[in-house]
Amino acid sequence: MKAISKREYQVLALYSRGLTFKEIGNALNIAHRTAINYYMRVKVKDQSRIVRAKRSRAYNKSEFSKMLAEVIKEVKAHNKVMMQYTFMNKYIISIKDKCMSERINYINESLLFAYKSFNRWKVNLTKKRNAKVNS
Repeated sequence: MKAISKREYQVLALYSRGLTFKEIGNALNIAHRTAINYYMRVKVKDQSRIVRAKRSRAYNKSEFSKMLAEVIKEVKAHNKVMMQYTFMNKYIISIKDKCMSERINYINESLLFAYKSFNRWKVNLTKKRNAKVNS
C-alpha cells in the first residue's frame, strides 16, 4: 500500500459521497479528466480503497435519492397549498430549481467532509509514523 496525495484523497472522498467526476472537478477547481486521473492513480496504488469507495458511493447515492424524494414531496405539498390562492402563485417553487439547490448543498457538504476527513487521516498517519520511530 503506497501513500496517496491530498488531492487523490479528496477525489476519492468525493467519489465515495456519490459525486460525478464532473462535479468533483468543479468542486476542486480541476478538469474532470484530472479528477479521473487522480482516481486511476489511487486504483493503481491501493485497490482496497477503491472497493470501499464504491460501496460507500452506492450507499450514499441511494441515501441522496431518498432525501431528494422527500424534498420533492414537500415541494409538491407546498405548491398544492399555494395553488389554492391566486394571489400566492408567485410563491410556487420550481421542483427543478429546488433539486438543483439541494445538489449544490450536498456537494458543498461533501467538500467540507473531504477536507475534514483528510485532516483526520493525516493526523492519524503522523501518529502511527511517530509511534514507529519512537519504538
